[in-house]
Amino acid sequence: MRRGEERPGAPAIFERLRRMILDGEYGPRERLIEEQLAERLGVSRTPIRQALTMLEAEGLVEIQPNKGAMVCSFGVEEVWDIYDLRAVLEGHAARRAAERIDERGMARLRELANEMESLAVRGFDEREEEIRLLVTLNNEFHGTIIASSKNKRLERMIRRTIELPLVFKAFFWYGPQERMVSNHYHRQILGALEARDGERAEIIMREHVYEGRDFVIHALEKDRKGEKA
Repeated sequence: MRRGEERPGAPAIFERLRRMILDGEYGPRERLIEEQLAERLGVSRTPIRQALTMLEAEGLVEIQPNKGAMVCSFGVEEVWDIYDLRAVLEGHAARRAAERIDERGMARLRELANEMESLAVRGFDEREEEIRLLVTLNNEFHGTIIASSKNKRLERMIRRTIELPLVFKAFFWYGPQERMVSNHYHRQILGALEARDGERAEIIMREHVYEGRDFVIHALEKDRKGEKA
């Protein structure tokens, strides 16, 4: 940091750490060590500590006495409940967006759908690099629809309720078939929005979320059985 530059405070550090967790740079059950985070982000430990407390309030981080902070992990029942809630909230957002999304938002959704489909034929040096890009594109696709609902309270509810550190791992589990199904749903949602058909957009979004829920729960159960073996 150059001389005279203002160091980022806790809210800015919170947003950076939050995005790093959601993008899979820190996975479920991984420890978040204050000294290492402070060095990486170029700040003192005070805003790191404050940001971790804010992340704990959002349910992304667990802080234990004498153990420090750790990215939260989720059991099968929690994942089921969260995805059920996500289907309702995101479905409602898609219904509202069908009436309110502007051409700029629609154009961005088309670009994102194209980019996600093109990943299948692009070459990546590391799988993590590909998955991180896929997560980013997917998050923006859903985020654009949510923002287009023009309901800030709904947007905040979705942000606090459904964004999980499990998302990166879920995409890591995805194979070509799951990726194709997800891309198909995105195209169907996009078609409903273009037709200004709110009811159809809501139904397809819910189906999309439930499809993801079933896959994640199956993969989570399989992964945990493997850990016990």
